[in-house]
Amino acid sequence: VDGTVVSVGRNKYGECNVSRWTDIVAISAGDDCTVGVKTDGTVVAVGAGNKIQGLDRWTDIVSVSAGNFHTVRLKSDGTVVAKGSDIDGECDVGGWTDIVAASAGVGYTVGLKRDGTVVAVGDNRDGDCNVSGWTDIVAVSAGDNFTVGLKSDGTVVAVGDNEDGECDVSSWTDIVAVSAGDYHTVGLKVDGTVVSVGRNKYGECNV
Repeated sequence: VDGTVVSVGRNKYGECNVSRWTDIVAISAGDDCTVGVKTDGTVVAVGAGNKIQGLDRWTDIVSVSAGNFHTVRLKSDGTVVAKGSDIDGECDVGGWTDIVAASAGVGYTVGLKRDGTVVAVGDNRDGDCNVSGWTDIVAVSAGDNFTVGLKSDGTVVAVGDNEDGECDVSSWTDIVAVSAGDYHTVGLKVDGTVVSVGRNKYGECNV
């Protein structure tokens, strides 16, 4: 509520050094960095990698998403800018318009358009960018090699790598928020309960 940030976990690259941040309205944790959006639309970042260099010069930002190797920012005018690794074209978002949300995956980027359709660029070896046929989407989340979309009717769709069952979300209903991890998916239901599918090696699905 007061716009400050707390962090716990590995701090090898200073990615948890957020105790002095103030006036923060949005945050995103990447593999080895943390990015925050301030009330004035500027961005702060701590951690490692070229994906955060120069972020302090970004303005008019409404949200950010930190991936493993790149960071994407959504501007107030509905355009998107990306910084970091572009080996698979994951930063090729310069032509995107009318975007209301963006999510950085591993080697790819997904954007939700105002009309409920979805666009994606980058690594598509596992089909994680096969979102062109999606409609009525209200939220998206990019995981390791799969993408999850929340539809306006509370159901969920997913494409990409499903080796651990992380895309087995077709039976979910009454969902209001979704998040894709490396190998698992989590959904928040309208009644405040949580569902999860995918790899549970570390108990990450015990919700």
